[in-house]
Amino acid sequence: MSKLSSSQERELREAFEIFDKDGSNSISSKELRDVFRALEINASESQVQAAMKQMDRNGDGEISFSEFKRVMEVQFYRKYTNDEIRCIFDHFDRDNSGFITADELREALSKIGKTFRNEEIERMIKAIDKDNDGRISINEFVELLK
Repeated sequence: MSKLSSSQERELREAFEIFDKDGSNSISSKELRDVFRALEINASESQVQAAMKQMDRNGDGEISFSEFKRVMEVQFYRKYTNDEIRCIFDHFDRDNSGFITADELREALSKIGKTFRNEEIERMIKAIDKDNDGRISINEFVELLK
């Protein structure tokens, strides 16, 4: 039984669809490798295969949504350290302004092969942006991850 709320499950579905670039309803090892590369994670082929093996419970060589959800569900309840949060935030904040802008979010998402309309990016920002200044501060980012 899932501990996720319907909105958390929807968020996971959206993330899964970003990674599933070919729309096959599964994530292949190539797509997983592309995700690592886009996130600037220098993973060797053996590390990618180990991640696949960990997630691919039925051994079919693909990660289904249910397999993805099983692994990622843990992340919703994980507590991140301040250093981890800062590192993730800095990855998005390319101009080191102290804020994640719509352009920076769009750029990060495009690196994993997904293009979003301006309205979609704005909706993502708005969901996190508590002070309504059109950008995500470190404090707003912390609230997202804590």
